[in-house]
Amino acid sequence: MPVDPNLLAGYLLACVVLVLTPGPDMAFVLAQTLSGGARRGWAATLGVFSGASVHILAAAAGVAALVAAHPGLFTTLRIAGALYLLWIGVQAIRAALRGEGGLVAEAAAPGSFATAWRQGFLTNLLNPKVGLFFLAFVPLFVDPGRSPAWMQMLILGPLLPLISVPFFAVLIAGGSRIAARLRKSRVSRWLDGVAGTLFLGLGLRMLAGAR
Repeated sequence: MPVDPNLLAGYLLACVVLVLTPGPDMAFVLAQTLSGGARRGWAATLGVFSGASVHILAAAAGVAALVAAHPGLFTTLRIAGALYLLWIGVQAIRAALRGEGGLVAEAAAPGSFATAWRQGFLTNLLNPKVGLFFLAFVPLFVDPGRSPAWMQMLILGPLLPLISVPFFAVLIAGGSRIAARLRKSRVSRWLDGVAGTLFLGLGLRMLAGAR
């Protein structure tokens, strides 16, 4: 077995604890679900997982270490991610104030799935803190004497997103039910307002962390 069983057990337990702790990805998926239902929530989740996959590959290849060694590059990426979230949030809130439907109307469009995936992917990809997390956390459960470190990181890294799937499923199911009830009560424009507020909060949080 390329991974130490005892280290693997500890890693899985740590992953469960991390998944149960509310974070930016969870808030982002919830916002997408409230604005467009379960389909959009799952699209955002797949986007987040796709971005995480890139970070895992980068960490295994040592690219994340390069970012960590250059604070300026780290800060630039973080600001870019924050501005992207702020832009999405502003668009959603403007649509809510004008009663144009915004993200809720967009959710019914054919390309909405791809749009939600792209937003989730870019949001996760432009957060270098995710890459540094995999670079600093996963190696703690790597046994260099058992198999190549990069191989173990490629095995352990994807387990965190996989473990989070059931928790995202519950989050999306609950969020979609709330969204459906709100649409029936003709207050769908408030869904954009709630989603936009969440996006703005995430963007401001990332922007504050870049300082």
